[in-house]
Amino acid sequence: MTTSARISSRDCRRAFFSLVMLICQATIGLAEEKASTIGTSPLGRYLLVASEGLYVVEPDGSCSWSYNPEPYKGQGWVEYDDLVYDGCALPDDRFLFATHRYVREVDRHGKTIWEYRVKGTAEVKACVPLPDGGVAIQNSEEQAILELERGTGKILHRVPVPAKGTNHTRYNSMRLTPDGHYLIALRAENRFLEITRDGKTIQSFPVDGLPCCIQRLARGDTLCTGEFGLVRFNRAGEKVWSFSRKDASPQFPIIYATGIHAFADGRWLISNSDWHYLEKDQNRVQAFVIDADKNITWKLPATAFGAWKKSETEPRTGFVEHRVCLIQPLPE
Repeated sequence: MTTSARISSRDCRRAFFSLVMLICQATIGLAEEKASTIGTSPLGRYLLVASEGLYVVEPDGSCSWSYNPEPYKGQGWVEYDDLVYDGCALPDDRFLFATHRYVREVDRHGKTIWEYRVKGTAEVKACVPLPDGGVAIQNSEEQAILELERGTGKILHRVPVPAKGTNHTRYNSMRLTPDGHYLIALRAENRFLEITRDGKTIQSFPVDGLPCCIQRLARGDTLCTGEFGLVRFNRAGEKVWSFSRKDASPQFPIIYATGIHAFADGRWLISNSDWHYLEKDQNRVQAFVIDADKNITWKLPATAFGAWKKSETEPRTGFVEHRVCLIQPLPE
């Protein structure tokens, strides 16, 4: 064999090994990209609240506990009586959640500790643990916030909240500020309201579309979510920041921005509920973490949910809807 032939053979081998290395590096890169999208949640353990139930999710993505209300068998006024809208883990290893028609507390075994159920077609939709141990809910028929005694459901106080709309379209989410004011979404009016326990209006926060959730931030600003995306208002009620559907569209679609969790470092975890989405894979991002510079630092993909999540299939489209309401970080 000639020298030129031997050199040509070596060059071929080098080229082959170089190609193998490039393929390996590309494969590792794809794996890392997939891991960064799906991998370990920045939350650690968390409570996932979705329309069909509650789930405790471990850092590896597995589900260690779940509770799903009994499927509709004529026990309510309509089929969606038991759809969950709100919920949280309580300090004593119990769970509180609100549906269209009731608020209920359950233990780790799924046993009902107590519940308060509204009458007729009135709706609840929100539940807020209070500093004094009580629980606040909404009653759309009475157009009021009801403060209940935990354990009995006895009504201790009413806060009038007159609002336009029907029982279904009157309210959405509700939260409490550190100074004891209520923040409530007035769905039919496309705005959020801050009121005192006496029903006095403090501020109104108008938004461009269906309002979902609201939270008072550590520095006194107020963050609001809805079909419009995210809007932040300052203490004076002025709009100072937003992250719209258009802003999100290069990366993923916002369907309904819903639940809010504020991290200590100033980032926010936002749920992206996929009710009634119309295009395949439009719901590919179920939640995301965003900072004040509009950087998306983490996304929860729809593929993160295993067989443990009892998601619903929308009859009109045939698409699976995960319908995430909110995510609450839990202690390790």
